[in-house]
Amino acid sequence: MYTVSQLVDVLHLETENQVRNRLNALRDQLVGHLRRGPNNQLLVTETGLELLRSLQALCETGYTLREASSLVRYNDEYIGTKLRTASTPPVSNQDKQGETGEFPAQGWTALVRHLADQVNALDARVAALEASAHSTRGQTPWWETWR
Repeated sequence: MYTVSQLVDVLHLETENQVRNRLNALRDQLVGHLRRGPNNQLLVTETGLELLRSLQALCETGYTLREASSLVRYNDEYIGTKLRTASTPPVSNQDKQGETGEFPAQGWTALVRHLADQVNALDARVAALEASAHSTRGQTPWWETWR
C-alpha cells in the first residue's frame, strides 16, 4: 500500500496535488484499489500503482491527463476483458507493450473501430437534431401567443 506522499516519489512527480489529479482522473478504475488508512490517508494498492504508472507513462509521452486516462481506461476495460475471456492470466501494461513501447496493433484497430462507431452515432444524432430544427422553422415561437 502506498500513500500519496510515497506516490510522489514512485511516479517521479513534484507535488502531492499532481498525484491527487491522477487519482481523480482514474477514480472509477481505482475504486477497488483505494483505501483509507490511519488519519484518513489515501492508500493505493499495487494494482492501483500499476494503473497510475501506465497513466504517467502516457502523460510523459505527450498525452493530456484526460486523453491518457481515456487510453488507460480503454486498455484496462477492453483489452483486459478480452485477455481474461481468452482464459489467459491478466497481463500487466508493461507486458502488453512491445519492445518499441507500442501497444499491439489489434488494440489500436479496436480503439479506432470503437471511436468510428461513436462518430457515426453522433453523426446520426446531429442529423436528427438538424431535421427537427428544420421542421419547426415555419412555426411561430411558443411565446408569441403571450405577447
